[in-house]
Amino acid sequence: MVDVKAQESLIKYLAGLCDADASLSFRFNKSSKGSTVCMILHLCAAESIDKDGKFIKSLPEITGFGNVTSRQRKHWSPINEWQVQSRRDLNMLIPRLIKHMVIKGTHWNNLFEIYTRLKGEVLCDFEVERLKMSSKLSRKDARPLKSKKHPTWAWTAGYIDGDGTLTFKNHPSGYGKKIQVTAISHKGDRVGLDLLHKAFGGYIHDRSHDNCSEWKRNLGVRDKSFALKFLGKLVNHLRLKKHKAEQMLSFYNTKDSQRLIETSSTE
Repeated sequence: MVDVKAQESLIKYLAGLCDADASLSFRFNKSSKGSTVCMILHLCAAESIDKDGKFIKSLPEITGFGNVTSRQRKHWSPINEWQVQSRRDLNMLIPRLIKHMVIKGTHWNNLFEIYTRLKGEVLCDFEVERLKMSSKLSRKDARPLKSKKHPTWAWTAGYIDGDGTLTFKNHPSGYGKKIQVTAISHKGDRVGLDLLHKAFGGYIHDRSHDNCSEWKRNLGVRDKSFALKFLGKLVNHLRLKKHKAEQMLSFYNTKDSQRLIETSSTE
């Protein structure tokens, strides 16, 4: 029997990971009469992040959708890519994902509605170019289908696995550990960081050098009670940074955690 609750948790996690790292785009099949609209979902991860590609390679089996291709890059770790492009798979997967997405929900819904409406229609070159432009404009509309009051833990884990960092290292002062969570996005996608800030505190810094925004939340000794709750919830859903979260939680359960030293900032 399928565990419906576990499957829904996976979809929420994938919604967060897709908000961070996936793309949904039109593809066009040309013929002598014109072009028909196809669609493809891409989600990539390097094996430096997803060890041996274990998670990405598991997606066709655990979701029942798509396939995985791999490629070796010179001087870089291999990349594995989950691709979903059959109409059956997209019709079953996209509506479930977009209701949980925070950043790309409206954009993906726009594309999916066009894809559904134009099924079987033959388009001229002008109409194809118009669809490409519509897709670019739609991507700028970064928001959920419905306003979110609080992120789910599964979405948060997916987003942090994609665009976040769990920092656990010796403090620059030479004493104790530096422990924090951060997430970075393009300024146009800041809606995801704003939701994390609303739910978990910390602060958001707009960076001028790369047009990105960064959310930071301290998880050091001053915020130990929050850190234990936050990491304790998050670790149940993380796939790519789970080991780091487990290390942080383990550290808090040792006497060394009492010697943590932090500054008033998260730097």
